[in-house]
Amino acid sequence: MQEEITIIGAGIGGLTLACALEKKGIGFQLYEQADSFEALGYGIQVSPNVVRVLWELGLQKQLEIISHRCLGFELRSFKSDKTLAKWQLDNELPYYQCRRADLHSLLFNAIQDKHRIHFAQRLQSYEKKGSQLSLDWQNSQPTTAKALVAADGVHSLVRRSLFPQYQAQYAGYAAYRAILPFQDRYSSLWGKATVWMGNNHHVVVYPNGNQRNSTSWLNLVLVVKDRNWNEQGWMIPAPKKAVAQAFVNQSEELNVILEDMVASAEPCFKWGLFIHQPLPYWSQGQVTLLGDAAHPMLPFQAQGAAMAIEDAYILAEYLANEKDIEKAFIKYQRTRIKRATKVQQVSRNNADIFHASGAKAAIRNFALDLVSRIAPNLLNQKTAWIYNYDIKTSC
Repeated sequence: MQEEITIIGAGIGGLTLACALEKKGIGFQLYEQADSFEALGYGIQVSPNVVRVLWELGLQKQLEIISHRCLGFELRSFKSDKTLAKWQLDNELPYYQCRRADLHSLLFNAIQDKHRIHFAQRLQSYEKKGSQLSLDWQNSQPTTAKALVAADGVHSLVRRSLFPQYQAQYAGYAAYRAILPFQDRYSSLWGKATVWMGNNHHVVVYPNGNQRNSTSWLNLVLVVKDRNWNEQGWMIPAPKKAVAQAFVNQSEELNVILEDMVASAEPCFKWGLFIHQPLPYWSQGQVTLLGDAAHPMLPFQAQGAAMAIEDAYILAEYLANEKDIEKAFIKYQRTRIKRATKVQQVSRNNADIFHASGAKAAIRNFALDLVSRIAPNLLNQKTAWIYNYDIKTSC
């Protein structure tokens, strides 16, 4: 591949693609609408399928430095605090948890030629002119491109241009994010992700950061059914006292965390969760979609960023091995669309499992208890198709 690739969006997907292209000697120009590099976000789960990609990009040591290693999961009752299921992971590769901001910075710092990254560049429109694409920017003169990869997120302008009738549907859930400095009284939560599940509520907590090498944090995600329409954004301030009151429960441990959240100087943010129907295709001519621009998903499988990272690596592989850009885009789409769509669906299904009530909750709790006591490895087998995915053999 001799042509430069134009990437829109310097989020995790766009930065991963830039890293992968640079390692393969493929030129790129990366455009970001923010005025400067901003490492944003709270916790992120870096499952083995993602670790495999980051190791392939030569980031093994850097990833370990910023990460907490998750060894297993514990599911507990929101109502009684009873442990519903508990199991250890059995993957060959680590399962990490870190701050999204730290992973974002790691990828940004891995790019050698920062001159290829352009800030304060908001794409307004694009059109095909002959063999090239003409890109119109809000704050600068138009540019041309041979190929355009839209990694511009859930509100992707490029996706809207390809699918003008596309509409997201409010999923009926509000989610809250907070992060707290890790304290000794959270020590029982180290080495795992803990989930409290209850009627119309669920809470996820897990540590962020390597105790030996970096500051450690406790990531907190709270989700509740909410009929009210919520803006689809990550940074809507939420009143912490009201959030804590909405999640009062029977776990002394969780209530201490909620009290700490209220007392902390760290903010809490709210966002509405939306269902995005799978797209029929991602690629059209010299344009393709990547990450949330292609397959936005609910966070109930913790694979949104993971799918973007997989997308990026595989797209770079096809661009390196295929002379024709359009053929590379189609091959990328064929390889990725089925898997990403399946993860989208599983994430939607998990919403019902996490928030079950009444008889459905009783059946769920009984099944989890039975499986975790008799055959806990079945819980690992349920996610093996996600975590054991090998990007090296998928192309």
